[in-house]
Amino acid sequence: MKTIATLAVLLSAVSAKKLTLRSVKANQELATTTSCDKQKCPAAWRPKPNHHTLSGSTSADCCDKTCELFTCRGVYRSNEAYWGNVGNSPQVCCDKMCGTDFECDVGYVLADATAPGVSKKDCCQPKCQLFECTAPWAPSAAKKDVVASSAEECCEKTCAAVNCSLPGWAPNKSKELEIGSTPEDCCTPLCGNSAQVKCPFGSAVKDEDVNKTSDGTDEGCCAPQCKAYKCSDGFAPNVAKDEAFGASDEECCLPTCKKFECSMEMGWAPFPAVESDIGDNATQCCLATCKQWTCNATEGWLPYPEGAKDNTTGASNSICCMPACEKYSCSSAKGLMKIPTAKTVGGTTDEECCESSKCDDVRNKMAKMEDKEVCNGLEKEKCLKKYAKVKQGNSPAIVMCSFDETYNLCRYDTDSAIKGGCTEI
Repeated sequence: MKTIATLAVLLSAVSAKKLTLRSVKANQELATTTSCDKQKCPAAWRPKPNHHTLSGSTSADCCDKTCELFTCRGVYRSNEAYWGNVGNSPQVCCDKMCGTDFECDVGYVLADATAPGVSKKDCCQPKCQLFECTAPWAPSAAKKDVVASSAEECCEKTCAAVNCSLPGWAPNKSKELEIGSTPEDCCTPLCGNSAQVKCPFGSAVKDEDVNKTSDGTDEGCCAPQCKAYKCSDGFAPNVAKDEAFGASDEECCLPTCKKFECSMEMGWAPFPAVESDIGDNATQCCLATCKQWTCNATEGWLPYPEGAKDNTTGASNSICCMPACEKYSCSSAKGLMKIPTAKTVGGTTDEECCESSKCDDVRNKMAKMEDKEVCNGLEKEKCLKKYAKVKQGNSPAIVMCSFDETYNLCRYDTDSAIKGGCTEI
């Protein structure tokens, strides 16, 4: 008990001393009191609202503390946004935290126990199971427990969200509600999309079809090319058209000589050896006949009479023409000479090209007897200048008058008759 009494006395003495010091200090401050309008508040203090009417000698007399000087503790946390506020309590200077024991509704989870908040809206975040996915998004079972609330985080993108206007692609409305994220998943390739459309050998995409949508098959885009076309009989592939589009003889082939009709009337004969060659005219497909050949008379060649060689294939004097008798040699030993028309008459025999060497005298020195005129009875001078045209069998002949000196008589010299006659007589 004595000890307790002693402590009480000591405490009383200390208290008395403190009061004495406070009194002294107050007396000293009162001794230096000035107008608050002239006081400058220290950092983190703000002038009192009516400070221009107040007087004082300390910061507390003229200024108020701001929240910057207040320490938040326990379920409260500091917020710099409040530091400029005048206050000295957690309600004014702090944010209350959600805390670990905050209860959220089904489908929600506590976002951050240290985050400021007092309501479910402040403290809870929804899971994706609560998010409604709308076009162009579709619900994702795999993401139902993900804490998020946006289509990008909670849903799967459908094809409706994919840009099918990229080069080489077109929209495919039938896939808009399907889950997909690439043009390959969701769009229809254009025929010009070579990475997607693979034409088989012998086909390709036409320039005018590059922006056409395929029907899901390469065949819907690919047009046949001539290099894959088999030409019909009488036609041959036109290699210049290999890459061209076509599927007919007219588009892809060239006619062969087998289809060309050579006109004998025009001097052209068929040429079997070139039937499979490409050609569409007589020069390529036919053989010229002698009908087209002009015989060179100046070199001693003449046409055959009545077009005898017109249908013979050839293109030379030796094939198409007959030699003029001028080129033929008549034997003088046989008493022959060339006929006077040797340049214009063709032949290769004595019969065709030669005549008796007596024919010159007959033509130049003698005269044909008149009708009913005969050798007998003619005077010698006249007798030697007359002849008659007769027939010996089926052949013509010229019989000259001859004067018989023995009998002083003009008679027919049949022994010296010119068989075959003379030309132009």
